[in-house]
Amino acid sequence: MIKELIKNGESKTLEFKENITDSLINSVVAFANTTGGKILIGISDNGDVKGIDENNIFKAKDSLAQSIFDSITPKIIPEIYTINIDNKLILVIEIYPSNLKPYFISSKGVENSTYIRVGATNRLANKAIITELEREKLNISFDEEINLNYNLNELDLSPLIACF
Repeated sequence: MIKELIKNGESKTLEFKENITDSLINSVVAFANTTGGKILIGISDNGDVKGIDENNIFKAKDSLAQSIFDSITPKIIPEIYTINIDNKLILVIEIYPSNLKPYFISSKGVENSTYIRVGATNRLANKAIITELEREKLNISFDEEINLNYNLNELDLSPLIACF
């Protein structure tokens, strides 16, 4: 099954990394803010299975889990495991969807590091998208939101009153 995913390439829910890099955290945030996904470490951008160093795998898994947990707000607890493809070890980071959005990199703040997944890319969310993510967390839609810019006395309530 994983081989089929790799053959289809990167997508909204799948990203390849040849090595562990700093941009990995951006991808974790983007997946958490959209529909979740998997990051496969040891796969090149074009889908070639490179594998990772097997000697430090336990240390790498622990370090990744700690880095993700320490770097992102709200906290994310990813599932991190290994798989073997063509006798090469691949590290998988699986992020599940959640309603605690928006997720962001703690040290950079919400406006500078709230990423979303658009196709096979990570994009910095603008203020409108961040607001929508916050509404999702509260389980309210745009039309249910209270607009505090209007005074009740200034509204024409006659259509409502006519119903009663």
